[in-house]
Amino acid sequence: MAAAEQTQDSSKTLVAFVVGLLIGGMLVWAFSGPSADNSNQEAMTEDTTEAVEETQAATDQAATESETATEAPTLVVGDGAVEVQDQPAGTSVSLDRATYPIEEGWIGVRDYNNGQLSFIKGVVRFSAAAGLVPQDIVLQVPTQTGQEYAIVMFSDNGDNAFNPAGDVQIDQIFATFTAQ
Repeated sequence: MAAAEQTQDSSKTLVAFVVGLLIGGMLVWAFSGPSADNSNQEAMTEDTTEAVEETQAATDQAATESETATEAPTLVVGDGAVEVQDQPAGTSVSLDRATYPIEEGWIGVRDYNNGQLSFIKGVVRFSAAAGLVPQDIVLQVPTQTGQEYAIVMFSDNGDNAFNPAGDVQIDQIFATFTAQ
């Protein structure tokens, strides 16, 4: 679920909770019946008014936070380029920036030895339509210190599942990096 959807869902949940509290408070007040002590009723009315004002302030704040939440990144489609820094060996590769040559596909990491591509270490899907813009590539096989790796992309054959037999690699190395 995208961050914007989670923020919106959280805001909806908060508003529903607050409205429920207000309705519950009003029902208690309505069914509590007349009080012998008029000052007690005035105190309850003031407390209820304060609670309503505090609730409204919390609702307004939640709505403002929802509106100012950071936008989800959008997939940039163009000539195809990736910026990646040398990074520690491990099970993921962080991308600094990417421009994708197609709207749907896979971006991955491959071993790169003496100018030759070999094993695929891991891939992650990107999609303009689905709003999938990877910031990291999670690897099935970790990178090794001192080894060089290449960032490559594959088209998707439409099944949204990576299969090197059906998902064709775009004939370009978009970037290289060395695991440290």
